[in-house]
Amino acid sequence: MTHSVDEADCGESSAEVVVNRTTAPAHHPSTVVLATETLSRIGSQAGEPVQILTDNGHSAYAVAETEESTGLDVDPNELLTDTPVFATLVCGSGERVAVFPAALPEANRLTITPVDTTTTSILEQCSVTTGGLVDAVAHNEGIVEFRPDNVDDNEPAGPYYAGVEAVDPEPPARVTANTQVDVSGLDIGEQQGGVLSPSERHELYTTDLNTQSPDDEFRAQLRERLEASLRDLRLLAKRLPDDDIKRVFGDGNDGASQTTSIATDVVALCWLGFDLAGKSPEWRVTQGIERALYAHDEGGKVNLSVTRQPLLPAAALLDRFRQHGPGTSDAYGTLEHLWAASDIDPFKLYDVTSKELGREFALPPADLMIERLAYRAQARRFPAAQVMDVSTNNELEKM
Repeated sequence: MTHSVDEADCGESSAEVVVNRTTAPAHHPSTVVLATETLSRIGSQAGEPVQILTDNGHSAYAVAETEESTGLDVDPNELLTDTPVFATLVCGSGERVAVFPAALPEANRLTITPVDTTTTSILEQCSVTTGGLVDAVAHNEGIVEFRPDNVDDNEPAGPYYAGVEAVDPEPPARVTANTQVDVSGLDIGEQQGGVLSPSERHELYTTDLNTQSPDDEFRAQLRERLEASLRDLRLLAKRLPDDDIKRVFGDGNDGASQTTSIATDVVALCWLGFDLAGKSPEWRVTQGIERALYAHDEGGKVNLSVTRQPLLPAAALLDRFRQHGPGTSDAYGTLEHLWAASDIDPFKLYDVTSKELGREFALPPADLMIERLAYRAQARRFPAAQVMDVSTNNELEKM
């Protein structure tokens, strides 16, 4: 059965306000704070749901709170909200939105997937009330925020977020104290073959290896897998015909073009291995290129020059990107660093990247805040591989 979402037909029916953010503990997660005057103007009141609509057509629903219920100072032309609502609206702070009264069904059952692998056990210990989830609105493919009041001091600091997988009845629906919440595992996806077994791949995705000893059995097992994979890659390099290699790395319609990006990270892995082990990475990479030329019946001279320098502070990188945009050779690396830098405000970064790249290419603030949580379980991050056409002269120089 599909439940309808109705807008109320009373008052002025809508009000235009500026959306801003708040993380005040008095403000319940996933709700919005509006002035009592504003709610009265649209014929609504505290504790009732409203619809928020942006100029670009995105909309979200949330339960309304007021200055009286939260103690927050809110202007009649302002709306205060948090990460889950921003994620659904796909907007930054300071944008103008329209607010309407609305009526929502109550959610009987909610299935969520934690976005941070380190918090799954925490969410499994929470109820709807102790997790601060009451009065949240579950959107299709949206997120919800938990603020547990009984978390151990040794656990990572909250808040904690989870993606909405399913809602009964159909979303949007309002979460109540009677809503049953199920926590599902991460959808890692299937991969045929590969070096890792399905169970190893699942454990690697759901385990923070930084919390384990290097002598842990699983870490030792992964080291063995890596060494075995390198041996197999060398065998394939020697035995696989050119046509097969070209098909794997080519731009076919079967998804093989993704291999270019994947292989770039493998090259980065090899560099890291040489470098961390003190094995002269520049010389090793140069030798690898020369060996590839020789194997393809070519000669040549490889000049590889690597100049190392510390990364600029994140704030300085943001200023440089603001001045030069994506025109620098290291723009992708700069963006990756800014995305991961916890001291860079996601809303400020969204404003800058929207201006330089266009809104369709800018990472919405809420999405970035969520992604940063996942960074914690990764040993390192590589910048996104740059996709471009590179023209080279394949003709050998005449002797």
